[in-house]
Amino acid sequence: MGAGSVSAVLTRRAALSGAVASVALVGAVAVATPPSSSPGRAFRRLMQESDAAERRFCAQPANLETANPTAFQSEVDRMIAASQRADAAVPTTWNEFAELFEHMVDDGHSALSELNVSRLLAHTRRLAKLEG
Repeated sequence: MGAGSVSAVLTRRAALSGAVASVALVGAVAVATPPSSSPGRAFRRLMQESDAAERRFCAQPANLETANPTAFQSEVDRMIAASQRADAAVPTTWNEFAELFEHMVDDGHSALSELNVSRLLAHTRRLAKLEG
């Protein structure tokens, strides 16, 4: 998952009403606004740490869970903690917002939690206000 691999466009209706169902994400075609600055350092760091923890987990031996349950659980805990820290990252651009959304849904493999829906709506409102 690379930075800017997906761009997001949020309808004004979703930003103002907060209705999750009306949030429209459009991939790779349009961006609501061009990035006004380079990606935030804190945001980038949290995304990178989450990606690194996932790569580390995936690099473990396939039999780790049975061969060493303690080490397996430690790796699971490390990956989940890094992912949760990334969930709380604050995007400063719409491109970062799209990256955060992609992270939260694990490239489409999982659903959003209520907490992450609330976070995304708050980010939508904040980024829309920055647009003016």
